[in-house]
Amino acid sequence: MEQSEGIKSDNAYIAEKKSSLQKVGEFLREARQGRSLSLDDLSSSLRIGKEQLIALEEGDERSLPEKVFIRAMVRRIAEKLNLDISFIIEELNDKKKSLPKSNQVINKKNSKKNRSINPFSMVILSGALGLFSSIMLLKYFQSIQNNYVNPQQSYIFLFDKNIYS
Repeated sequence: MEQSEGIKSDNAYIAEKKSSLQKVGEFLREARQGRSLSLDDLSSSLRIGKEQLIALEEGDERSLPEKVFIRAMVRRIAEKLNLDISFIIEELNDKKKSLPKSNQVINKKNSKKNRSINPFSMVILSGALGLFSSIMLLKYFQSIQNNYVNPQQSYIFLFDKNIYS
């Protein structure tokens, strides 16, 4: 009896250590089996490889593409199985909540470095710079044109040498 209690506590410990992807994979497997769908049926209807579905249900992150694609796959499978998508995606994102604070600070510092400039701001800045340049060029060409049309009278004094001698 003590041995079975020890095994149960070990299983509980292992269950706690499961990743969020493994939990979601098990949930999707149970939902698929509850609807009497085989892996072949689901993969052909969603056009997702059977190997990827198996890896997803087992929570094998190494056999799956990037996390963005995993979320998209999970969303499509959940829609097909009529499941609550927000709950499942929240469970996938639960891993981020458990990060230590030091990692979160490092991630925030890195995200500030990688932050890109808003495209709308770039358009406004470029437009303002173009407008300023156009006005300056227009004023420059107007001043040149005014000098040719209305040349300033210059007074030239000619001195006769004989007058001053």
